[in-house]
Amino acid sequence: MKKYDLLIIGGDDAGMSAASQARRINSDMSIAVLERGEHVSYAACGMPYYISGDVKNPESLIVIDKNDFIKNRKIAIFTNTVSTAVNFSSKIVDVQSGSGVEKYHYGKLVIATGARPVVPAIKGVNHPHVFILRNLSEGIAIKHYLDAHKPESGIIIGGGFVGLEMAEALTKLSIKTTILEKFESVAMTMTPTVREMIAATLREHNVAVRTGVDIEEIESSGERLTVRAGADRYEADFILLSVGIAPNTEFLKNSGLRTTERGAVIVDEKSKTNIPDVYSAGDCATAKSLITGGDIYMPLGTTASKQGRVAGLQAAGISHEAFKGIVGSQLVKVFDLEVGKTGLNAYDAQKAGIEAESTAVTWRSRAGYYPMSQNILVSLTINSKTRELIGGEVAGTDGAALRTDVVATAVAAKMKVEDVAYLDLGYAPPFSPVWDPVNAAAQKLLKRA
Repeated sequence: MKKYDLLIIGGDDAGMSAASQARRINSDMSIAVLERGEHVSYAACGMPYYISGDVKNPESLIVIDKNDFIKNRKIAIFTNTVSTAVNFSSKIVDVQSGSGVEKYHYGKLVIATGARPVVPAIKGVNHPHVFILRNLSEGIAIKHYLDAHKPESGIIIGGGFVGLEMAEALTKLSIKTTILEKFESVAMTMTPTVREMIAATLREHNVAVRTGVDIEEIESSGERLTVRAGADRYEADFILLSVGIAPNTEFLKNSGLRTTERGAVIVDEKSKTNIPDVYSAGDCATAKSLITGGDIYMPLGTTASKQGRVAGLQAAGISHEAFKGIVGSQLVKVFDLEVGKTGLNAYDAQKAGIEAESTAVTWRSRAGYYPMSQNILVSLTINSKTRELIGGEVAGTDGAALRTDVVATAVAAKMKVEDVAYLDLGYAPPFSPVWDPVNAAAQKLLKRA
């Protein structure tokens, strides 16, 4: 039986962050990482840009090479190993690999198994030209298929952020692209105005968008695939399935580990679980909402890295380290349209039981007279009772998305709208108008704009 002071299940962002931080603090502890895939420490969010050709090779997405971890950081890494069970009482992890079943004993354990793609029970979904995009190996497989087969058309099932990014990637490759979305719109987490801006941008770039599509079957005929949805038929050379993800924690069911109904591991601000010496981080774990105070499942790369860092430091004995929580900041690029969201919009607030007010303004990105000044939409949402900012969305060009960070900071700081309205933001004609768009949106909430 192999024994390690710190054992980490999962070798992407959260897991390798935990391993690296623990090693920096403690040069003597034995550390090992169990990864079910082939690669560790890679930038999953960059895969659409590798597929499009913006990133020239998959090696560019490797943040730190596996051999660097092994040789220079003295972290043992076992790839293509699947953890199948954990006995928390005896501190033993059962692992399946090419060598058979092995057992690993740990002193402290970090569960960073990430999330798996949701694959709906649709007949024909297992066809070899139906792809998913979750790990680097899958990204490489898609790229190899596109390079080898030169398809003329593709269907993306799902209109979330990954689907939107892949629509741009495929269009850049001159592939006629159709998005099939089950719900009433793409980007359903956004407000209707922003959703329509995204849909309009897709149409401008000849991406067909079909909403309210309830898929029944994927049929194949020769090299062509047909998606059957009621009386409608959609044909293409290949399909990308992108309908969501779920915590990759099925092997921990009935183990005594506390999880949500969906299987996300519930952790505190120190990445601790309900079991001593066991931590969890990343896309398999919850995070604390800084707005509602509740445990939420919102898998984000930034959260994974921060939670993993805290888990590693805690495991190495830095007991004061903590990650307080998230407001849920997200950015997406859809061709030339930049979109950002942080916190809650009016619909989110209603679901959370918060009485809220929202407004939106269209403002200039720079001084109106300055060359390249563009329109930016900024919407803000406040708690009607406390007047605190609880969310916002930004859409436009000319660096629009990064204004989301100002809103996120204000939400995290629980700033009141009156303070945001007069926030001392930078001004120079090449960068911003005298009244920044965020100021202007807050002023409108004061009913003065």
